[in-house]
Amino acid sequence: MLFLSFLLSAFAQSSQEALAQKCDSEIPWISDGAILPGNEWKRRILRYEHDRDPLLEEAREQARRRRRLILWFCPRVPGAHMYHARSLEDYAKSVLFTDSGVVDLVRTKFVPLRMCCDENLSALTGVRRFDFVEPGILILSPDGKILHVLDRIRTFNATWLRSALVAILRKHPEFNEPAGESADDLLRGGDDDLALPKASPEQKAVILRRAGRTGEVHAMEGAALQKGLASLQDGRLEEARRLLEKEGSPEALYHLASVDYWTGRNPEPRLREVVERYPDTRWGWRAAANLRRGDDGFLSGPLPRGYEDVFAAPDPGAATATRTPNPDADAVARRALAFLLRAQREDGSWKDARFPFSANAAVLANYWVSVSALATLALAEWRDLDPARVDPALRRAEAWLADERNVSRGIAPESYADAYRLLAFARSKDAARLDALVAHLAREQDGAGFWTHGYANPFTTGAVVHCLAAARRAGAEVPEAVLRRAADAIEGKRGPGTRFCYNADRTTPSTEKESMTRKALCEMALVQCGRSSIREVAAGVESYWNHLKRLEAVRVCDFHADGELAGFSFFHAAFFTCEAATMLPEPERRANLDRFRAQMLSIPELDGSFIDSHDLGKSYGTANALLILKRAR
Repeated sequence: MLFLSFLLSAFAQSSQEALAQKCDSEIPWISDGAILPGNEWKRRILRYEHDRDPLLEEAREQARRRRRLILWFCPRVPGAHMYHARSLEDYAKSVLFTDSGVVDLVRTKFVPLRMCCDENLSALTGVRRFDFVEPGILILSPDGKILHVLDRIRTFNATWLRSALVAILRKHPEFNEPAGESADDLLRGGDDDLALPKASPEQKAVILRRAGRTGEVHAMEGAALQKGLASLQDGRLEEARRLLEKEGSPEALYHLASVDYWTGRNPEPRLREVVERYPDTRWGWRAAANLRRGDDGFLSGPLPRGYEDVFAAPDPGAATATRTPNPDADAVARRALAFLLRAQREDGSWKDARFPFSANAAVLANYWVSVSALATLALAEWRDLDPARVDPALRRAEAWLADERNVSRGIAPESYADAYRLLAFARSKDAARLDALVAHLAREQDGAGFWTHGYANPFTTGAVVHCLAAARRAGAEVPEAVLRRAADAIEGKRGPGTRFCYNADRTTPSTEKESMTRKALCEMALVQCGRSSIREVAAGVESYWNHLKRLEAVRVCDFHADGELAGFSFFHAAFFTCEAATMLPEPERRANLDRFRAQMLSIPELDGSFIDSHDLGKSYGTANALLILKRAR
């Protein structure tokens, strides 16, 4: 009986994966057929061998003959900066390349080319890592000249992408002749303004919704599905749920799963219903893609990880990335807060992180506690923006964080789970709760004085010390011996010019560039232990700014892309360096905080979130950004 159950489960998974593989099948790609591995950790640099020059020439020949631009979807470029690129490619396939508006536009106005960029193509085209971070889209002329690049795609919104592609076409009118005269033809080719006077009521509703004119959609007769989607775009989730439940189509059912996710519920039941009832539709394919499970056993598709954006996005024009700088700090904070509130699960937690190096669910649980603690602190610090929504969210979050059953004891990174909870609970000045967390951290400290993040190191140790200092200010009892051992450990990994080793096993300090993510943090921690000086903290902060361009270049990469600099260290470095900057005297303090403010305002995503490594999730980056903006306000 058990064996039969196993066979049935395996068959269901195989059938589901076959549906997921259909996600971009409506686009007639010229393709190298390369299948990215799910995890390149064991094989750091893959060449994806294939003779791609003929593919590029075939695309150019078609483009010349049909007077079209080439849309080159590139899921991978050479280098060891990414090892989970497959996840992002799958997100693009299931969200962007199943959308009817994107599919129709690509088929009607472009020659679609899907291939990796290898060393030969990199030399030929100039497409190189850091200049281009996958996944991305390159628009080429028929002679092969790169006319436009849209890369670093980390928010997947099909309506936004269609609008960006239309804007690119308008910049090149010689390749943008209307595909016909009927409303259907004009809509397929992105000529919405020409289609509108000829459109049927349903087509008109689609055009208006895509343009963000949702009020006009609601004023129309009929168009039930588009009204539901318009409410979803506007973030009126309960209204969208009510309208979509009445509509009953596969598209409505799929988007009800989105409503479930963004109201904290589990989207899996609705996704399974879509697969079971509508397997032969693009909505069944998309649902199947979202039911994929990672090695850790959890859903890993774009919808249950918060990467499928269904809300109205700013008009991108001819966008170059999903990053949308905004000089209005209050507007950025409001949108980031709204994202965190939507991303909170029904139980009070934030669970969009996926641990990148392990399939151990117990490890992942400690990441969820760590991220949830940061998100809780961010909500508390920005409570005044929306107290009616924040207060109940805080109650749920604090109850979940206080439940010790959510922590995996004896498994890294429990030190971050406990330390970040100290930050979240320091507001309450609940000495008993804080003392219990301090006691956990004291037990987790190793014999040399370090705390571990999978390996003992000075930056985790510095982060824990900083959180212990916050707890002490809130009334917790922090043993001096714990701080003394931590200071000894950090100082033991300090070299000339306040350069710090990457981990406890190394004896040679890193270069200044390599240690820029931890210099200010470690010096701040030493000051909090009664060692070092504000002058050294200031030098650490200055080192951060001196090398920030190198760190920003790898921000959305998912591994050590530039020596010791990695995407997943971006917000860790930014938050703790900002904390260090608050220790400086005026006017240095204000000048540095202004720089942090400008830095954060330059990198929000189009959905209001912030991100570094996609493995860590959007809630992590968004919480950190809100904390930094609060200190820099």
